[in-house]
Amino acid sequence: MEVVLQQFANLSVLIYIITTMLSMGLSFTPKQFLEPLKDKNLILKSMAANFILVPLLAFIILQLIPLQQGLAIGLILMATAAGSPFMLKLVQFMGADIKFAVGLMLILSLVTLVYMPLVLSIFLPGVSVNHLSIAGSLVVLIFLPLIGGTLVKSRYNEIAKTIKPTFNQISNIFIFVVVILYLGLNYQEFMSVFGTGALIVSLLFVFLSFIVGYVLGGPSENTKPVLGLGTAMRNSSAAFVVAVTNFSSEYDVMAMIIVVYLFSIIMMMVISGEISKRSKKISGNV
Repeated sequence: MEVVLQQFANLSVLIYIITTMLSMGLSFTPKQFLEPLKDKNLILKSMAANFILVPLLAFIILQLIPLQQGLAIGLILMATAAGSPFMLKLVQFMGADIKFAVGLMLILSLVTLVYMPLVLSIFLPGVSVNHLSIAGSLVVLIFLPLIGGTLVKSRYNEIAKTIKPTFNQISNIFIFVVVILYLGLNYQEFMSVFGTGALIVSLLFVFLSFIVGYVLGGPSENTKPVLGLGTAMRNSSAAFVVAVTNFSSEYDVMAMIIVVYLFSIIMMMVISGEISKRSKKISGNV
């Protein structure tokens, strides 16, 4: 039964990612979501936050709170992988700049393909990263559905308006399915890291990563929470690919990735909810 549930959980992740990308693509034409990326200063700050400051943050935290080797490797994998599609759902929920969020996620995912192998080869000697596996998963799950949706939007606008709510509803359903299933199936991973310092490390890493992105995302109030979420939500898919390829026999590596990912989902859902409430109060008082 557990095997069946695990397979369904994995399938749910795929359905969630694909329907989210399709829904996002059906919302904008290519020109619309590429427009926000013309702010070169903001893009440079986004790159610095995700590919310089977050890995540095992970390194500093590990110096202050040393972890077992496997757990430390898991954190490093998450710190070097950026571009999580999950943050799009939270940005959409907040009502922030979704066009910037889509463009940001695409750039972070693309840079991760080149950045991650280079950094891991330096900090984790002997680790070989499968470029094709990472690139293939990103192309199939993220780029193709997004591009397909934008093409439908640009050529068949009425059809896009009709089918977008359906994909959006499916995405909403399966994100809850994913969270529930992974929490239920991976409770042992949570229990195994109690007393190791991994929990406090994960909390610090996610929260401080959000702060880094939020601060660098200004001055616009629309882009600050977007970059905050985009920096705190790491690309678990890329991290899992590297872990499975290189550390399949090391339980702690997979456990740490799961813990950081689930903590980031929970914490960012709470933060995005608070930001959404604050925005509604401000707009209501205007």
